[in-house]
Amino acid sequence: DLQARGINFQNFTVIKQSEDDFGYDTHLWKTAQGSRWALFPNLNATDPNWRALLRDVRFRRALSLAVDRHEINQVIYYGLARETGNFVLPESRLYEPTFAQRWTKFDIAGANRLLDEIGLTRRNAQGTRLMADGKPLDITLVFATEEAEPADLLELIRDSWARVGVKLYAKPLTRDLFRNGVFAGAVKMSMWSGIENG
Repeated sequence: DLQARGINFQNFTVIKQSEDDFGYDTHLWKTAQGSRWALFPNLNATDPNWRALLRDVRFRRALSLAVDRHEINQVIYYGLARETGNFVLPESRLYEPTFAQRWTKFDIAGANRLLDEIGLTRRNAQGTRLMADGKPLDITLVFATEEAEPADLLELIRDSWARVGVKLYAKPLTRDLFRNGVFAGAVKMSMWSGIENG
C-alpha cells in the first residue's frame, strides 16, 4: 500500500504522470530533516592551511552566500523546496525565521567581499583564488554514491562558486570510504542530509 524507501524526488514526475494508468495517488512525504542536503566543511581537516580557512566563519559564510538556493529549488525541486539554511523546520517550537535565513541570500558581491577580507585576493589565470601558500582554492567535496541528486546539486553550486573564485570538484564515494575520509580529516568538505530531527 505504501512505497517510500528507494524512491527519490527525481522519480516524482514519472510517478505522478503514471497515476491514471495504474490507479494510485502520489504524495510528497514530509521529512523532519532540516535540509535535504547540506554542505559540511571539515573543521578537523589534517591540512593546517585548510583547517584554519575552514574554521574561519567568514569563509563559510562566503560559500553560503555563493549558493543560489533559488536556482537549485527551480532546477532540481520544481520550486517545491524551502530555500533556507540547515536549520529546524517551521513546525518546530525552536524555529526562528532569522536563523533559517541567515547567510542564505544569494549574494556574489557579498561573498567576494568576505573572501577578500580574509586575504584571498590573489587569483590564478583561470580566476581561481590562491591560498596564502600559493595553491589554488580547490575544494574536493565528497558525497555518498547512494543517490544521484548530490551530483546534480553540485553542478549548480560549482558554477556559482566559480564566480567567487572557488573551484569545486565533486567526488562520489562509497559510504564507508566517505565516512572514513571525513573522520580521518582527509576530506575538506562533504555533503549529507541536514539536521536529522528538524
